[in-house]
Amino acid sequence: MIVAVRTTTGREAAVVESLVIRVKSRLMKEPDAADEVKIKVGAFKGKEGIVKEIDSDTEELKIEVKDSGQMITLEKKDVEVVKKAKQPIKAILQTEDLRGYIFIEADDEDKILELVKGAPHIRGLVGKEVSIDQLERFIVPEKQTIKIEPGDIIEVISGPFKGERAKVQRIDEVKQELSIELLEAAIPIAVTIPMAAVRLYEKKKENS
Repeated sequence: MIVAVRTTTGREAAVVESLVIRVKSRLMKEPDAADEVKIKVGAFKGKEGIVKEIDSDTEELKIEVKDSGQMITLEKKDVEVVKKAKQPIKAILQTEDLRGYIFIEADDEDKILELVKGAPHIRGLVGKEVSIDQLERFIVPEKQTIKIEPGDIIEVISGPFKGERAKVQRIDEVKQELSIELLEAAIPIAVTIPMAAVRLYEKKKENS
């Protein structure tokens, strides 16, 4: 499943970085069903086993000891994860086109809740599950189907002028650059930026 997580606008990258650290330091060390673990206490100290079941009330682990096949019950603190059966968090996505949100993919929502609990700049989960189709336009490069021409209005999508709208003055096809004039500047400012840093906002009017 994929869930949208609200963040403080402008802090999306910092949130992703902190969550990745949490996955590595916490969730990858937390034993789950089917994980291989090393036993740290008791008669089987030093032996490895497979987590067969986790008691939802006590969080005790039922472990099948390798080689002997004997079943024992231990607390989470008494084992060390040797090998995860599956990744607790499959992916964390941040896109510049959608401010104030990141997306997390996991097998169940509980793992996502566990990951974000207490994390800074997290404002909560969006209740509805997100489909990969809804995210496709953010992760698959959009093909330029409409040619940008002088006189067109564009929106800057990356760089220091991100979010600004501008009018195209000249186009350098060789360098793949545009000379633009920012529309909302108090004093007309002409700048040169890469074509890849803009998207078409409005085609020029034929009579202009």
